[in-house]
Amino acid sequence: MSVLTRTPQNTNLLQATKFIFTLDRLGAVQFFCQSANIPGVNLGMAPLQFPSIDVNAPGNKITYNNFMITFTVDEQLQSWEEMYNWFRSFASPNGTDERNRLAALQNQGKNPPKPWYSDATLTILSNLNNPIRRINFTNIFPVSLTDLQFDTKMSADDIITSDAAFVYDQFEITKP
Repeated sequence: MSVLTRTPQNTNLLQATKFIFTLDRLGAVQFFCQSANIPGVNLGMAPLQFPSIDVNAPGNKITYNNFMITFTVDEQLQSWEEMYNWFRSFASPNGTDERNRLAALQNQGKNPPKPWYSDATLTILSNLNNPIRRINFTNIFPVSLTDLQFDTKMSADDIITSDAAFVYDQFEITKP
């Protein structure tokens, strides 16, 4: 945008359907992903106290909101079960042997330095389906997975979805 005209060079608007989500641990979830967000961030403030007035200065600690996705659940429950098994890989009620087995299954051939974490990428596409930004999440892991609701009053055309929330160390926005 130039100072004289204040007209942006690109007036194309971002479209909500133009994204690709990738996460190595969850192949089926990645395929069935319907929605994802770029999480918001919060920056605290540091109050500076003077005798006659308190002044707020920008803080130095960023707090990231959760990364949320919604995915459809396939007939074999594979997408939901992948998420569920990730939970059980670090909090299995059957003990450490099952946790280690599930972590190894999900990390086959990947040899991650942190077996319970993963990295994820949300690629934002242009209106011509070209990648324009990548949001790279570091050390992501799930913290919630919603219920699967079965209901005889629903139509056979209604599709069951599930929501998952993730926390992570940080995210970076890059150009491809």
